[in-house]
Amino acid sequence: SATTGRDIHCPRLSKASSVDKEDIIISNQLGGYSKDTWILSNEETTSTTVKKEQDYIQKNASVYRSDVLPSRTAENFFWVGRYAERVLGNARFHRTVMQFVDEANRAFLDNDPLLINSLLYALMSYTHVYPDMGEQERDNKFKDPWKLLAEILLEKNRMGSLSYNITSFSRAVLAVRDHWSTDTWRVLREMEDEWQIAAELKGGGHYKLLSKVDKLITSMMAFVSLNRESISREQGWILLDAGRKTEQSLLLISMLQSTLVFKQDEQIEYIMQEAVLKSNESLVNYRYKYRSHLQLNLVLDLMLLDPNNPRSLVYQLERLKAYLEMLPKKMNGHLLSEQERLALEAFTILKLADSNVLAQHDIETGMYANLNDFLNKMNELLLGISNAVSKMYFKHAHQQQQLFRS
Repeated sequence: SATTGRDIHCPRLSKASSVDKEDIIISNQLGGYSKDTWILSNEETTSTTVKKEQDYIQKNASVYRSDVLPSRTAENFFWVGRYAERVLGNARFHRTVMQFVDEANRAFLDNDPLLINSLLYALMSYTHVYPDMGEQERDNKFKDPWKLLAEILLEKNRMGSLSYNITSFSRAVLAVRDHWSTDTWRVLREMEDEWQIAAELKGGGHYKLLSKVDKLITSMMAFVSLNRESISREQGWILLDAGRKTEQSLLLISMLQSTLVFKQDEQIEYIMQEAVLKSNESLVNYRYKYRSHLQLNLVLDLMLLDPNNPRSLVYQLERLKAYLEMLPKKMNGHLLSEQERLALEAFTILKLADSNVLAQHDIETGMYANLNDFLNKMNELLLGISNAVSKMYFKHAHQQQQLFRS
C-alpha cells in the first residue's frame, strides 16, 4: 500500500499511483493514474517469481481444457446437422418445383395440368405435408398451385413445412449456442429476419417468395461453410457432420421415391429427372460426365453410385461410415457396433447395385419395382443407423456421460 510500502494480497484490487512517491493524496488531475492489479501469491513476490508462475500455467494449460463432449451437447450437434440439411433439402426442392410451375406454360403445353399435378404430389410426398382438403378442394388448390405451394412453405405449425423445419433448426442451434462464431450468428440473424418477411408475403407475389427461398438457401450454405472454418474438430464436429450425412442420404432417398419410382409419361419423367438433378446441384455434373440427354439409368448412376459426386448416396454413406468408426466403442475386441454393422450393410448393398437393373420397368405394377425395393431397404438401414446412434450415445436418464475425446 502507499502507507506501508508492502503489497496487500487479495484476488484483485484497484491501485492508484502518483508521480510523487511522497504524496499520499493521489488525483488524476495532478498526473496520478489507476489500474487493476491481480494478486498471484499471499507472499511478497518478485518479477522472477511471477514469470515462473506464468510459465507453469502455460505449460499446464491442457490440464484445464476439456477434451470430452457431454451427451446432451453431442445430441444437439447431431440434430443441428440433420435440421440444417433438412432445411436446405426442402428449400431446394421447393424452389425447383416453383421454377417448373412458373415455366410450365412454356414447356409441354399439352401436359401442363398433368405436369403441375405430378410436381405438387412429388413435393407433398417428399415433405410429408398433405394439406387437409377434400377432393373438390384439392382440385381447386391444384388449379391455383401457388396458394398450395405457399401453404406447404410457410405454415409454421404444420410438421414438415419449411417454416416448421426452420423453427426446429433454430431451437437446436440455440441449444449449443456457445459453439458458433460471430459471423455465424450474423448469418443466422439475417436468415431469421428475411424469413419473417417471407412469412408476411403469404398469398403475395410468388416471385418475391421465390427470392426469399433463394436467400434462405444462401444463408444456410453460409452457415454450413462457416462451421467448416470455425468449429473445433474436438468439439462435436464428427456428430454434426454425421447428422448432415444421415439427413442428406434420407432426403435423397425420399426424393427419388417421390419422383422416379412410378412410370409416367415420357416428357413428365424427363422433367422429374431434371428436377432431381437441379435440386441436388448435379445437373452440370450430369451434362459434363455423360454428355447425353437425361436417361433414368444414368441419373441413378450419378445420384446413387458415383463416388466422385459429392451429392451421391455412396459418397454420403462412405463418409458416414467413417464417422461412425470414430465414435467411442462400448465393447472390447473387434465387434462392430450396431450402427457400424448397419452402415456396412447399407454400403455393401449400394456398392453391389447396378443402375441398369434399378432402371428396369415392371409392366405389371407400373413401377420401377427394383428401384422401389432398393430405396425402401436403404431407407430402413439409414433409419436404423440414426436410431442406433441415439440409443447408444444420447441417453440422458442416467448421469450425464462424456461421449468422446476428439
